[in-house]
Amino acid sequence: MATSMLSLPAGGTTGSNAEGRRNSLPLAVLAAGAGVLTLIGALIGAYLALKAAPGDFIPEDTSFDNYTAATLVITAILAMVTVEWGLYGIRKGFRGQALFAFGITTLLGVAFLNALYYLITQLPFEAASSPYAGVVTAMLVVAFGVAVVGVIAVVLTWLRAIGHQLTTDNIHVGRAGALLWHLTAVAWIAVYYTVYVTK
Repeated sequence: MATSMLSLPAGGTTGSNAEGRRNSLPLAVLAAGAGVLTLIGALIGAYLALKAAPGDFIPEDTSFDNYTAATLVITAILAMVTVEWGLYGIRKGFRGQALFAFGITTLLGVAFLNALYYLITQLPFEAASSPYAGVVTAMLVVAFGVAVVGVIAVVLTWLRAIGHQLTTDNIHVGRAGALLWHLTAVAWIAVYYTVYVTK
């Protein structure tokens, strides 16, 4: 009996259609990432609509912590580099480099979460105080939620590498974790540019 081309691939990374099975996890991450970026795009659209409306846009006496926000951009980009370094180490058989790189990525991710949490708690307004405050708070909270998932993915990738469970045969697992962090970085850069640059 012929197998439908639309059927989901079976588990495992060997045998017939192994390439499709290996790519299924990263593709699922990309699909989920597209949904998250769509949500952030909708929030950015709401922000721009408020900005274009007549009347006051930003509440008076609103201060911006540009230093912390810009530092978060740098931290996210550095983590993008180090997570790719870790995958490179796995592909080339440099296990020590891979473990070191994933460890640095984890530390950068935790630092990112800590600074973003601080940024949210130090907002000079309540979320319900104005439409502007509501949209900005929503963007920051969504970015924080994505970052939590990204950090968990990096930690799990690091643990798999420590336990010799991440090899060239199943590097797609590490690729999925890296994609989640890249999603975190892209989401934050979009939020940062909207809130802290365009104002």
